[in-house]
Amino acid sequence: MTTKADCAKKIAAYLASEISHADLLKWADAALVAEDFPPKDGRTLLGVLSDLSAGRTSGYLSQIESYQAMLHELGFRMETRLVAA
Repeated sequence: MTTKADCAKKIAAYLASEISHADLLKWADAALVAEDFPPKDGRTLLGVLSDLSAGRTSGYLSQIESYQAMLHELGFRMETRLVAA
């Protein structure tokens, strides 16, 4: 079963450069095909996973990646921390 927390963790892992863009897409595609979501979160997860899956090129999140590159040039890296909304 794919939960909202699973999805958030995968996005955070991508933003933290722990997984590749290709890995994120592969995971999102597999989760969409499985369609195994908690009933109350199904619509939200379908929307987010569809958006992720639509990003076929790594430029999809280019703004974030640009900021990561700038920070790296400055000798810093971005740490992603998930906090409940």
